[in-house]
Amino acid sequence: MGEQVREEIDRSTQNRVPHAPLPLRASAPLLTDHTAARSSFSIVAGIPVANLSEDEAVEVIDNLVAEGGTHYGAVVNAAKLVAADRDEKLKRVLLDADLITADGMSVVWASRLLGHGLKERVTGIELFQRLVERAANARRSVFFLGAREESVRGVVELFARKYPALQIAGYHDGYFEDSEWRSVCEKIRLSGAQLLFVAMGSPKQEHWIASNVALTGASFALGVGGSFDHLSGLARRAPRWMQQSGLEWLHRLALEPRRLWRRYLIGNSAFIWLVFRDRLLGRGPDQQN
Repeated sequence: MGEQVREEIDRSTQNRVPHAPLPLRASAPLLTDHTAARSSFSIVAGIPVANLSEDEAVEVIDNLVAEGGTHYGAVVNAAKLVAADRDEKLKRVLLDADLITADGMSVVWASRLLGHGLKERVTGIELFQRLVERAANARRSVFFLGAREESVRGVVELFARKYPALQIAGYHDGYFEDSEWRSVCEKIRLSGAQLLFVAMGSPKQEHWIASNVALTGASFALGVGGSFDHLSGLARRAPRWMQQSGLEWLHRLALEPRRLWRRYLIGNSAFIWLVFRDRLLGRGPDQQN
């Protein structure tokens, strides 16, 4: 990977999905009483995205942890929604998530065009940092999984300095063989971690979490993409003004044009089509594919 953040499907060892059985979940928890009483949602490209502020998302996750059992969340951008529209397994993983938030401004804009606009963008990296802060205050233990050794170690050192009271149960890089997935899950389980953050890139991290969160014993798991690389200083994030104006994609494209041009030029066009398809079909928040 060098210093590049893997945002697309990576063909490396890290992005081979271990052959763990996918747990059966009767229905999408976000669409049931499990969280419906606490949040509404907007359906974008067939995926229910929680209509929550960042503070509200943290509160929902607090409640999930307090309920017991294992849960997981996901964040979605245009590329991930296009991938889910084409990949039924990824779509099922997202539909089975306990919470989904909008990682990209394009998802927020699309929700407004469809007539049931989201309050705001709740990104994976911001939610990740808020949850670590909350864990430090609530004395919850955390585990970091994914990225390169220097990246995940850098994140551990950063949070240890920032939050001396944080209970860091452990960490592991994301480059392990398929044959090691059971031992990795066991390491997390034995650590007693309540929160698990997985940085493997998409859709690798979503598949891994859905297949293995129950085996790790974590109360809540969240895929955080390239967050470890950004927070450890191994990758540059777009300036704040570009993040707030929805131009973060332009910053990434400028840094890696040869790798990302297809994603943004072709992928974004596909996303626009999905949104207009839903608008033409009149799909509202109570209608799914």
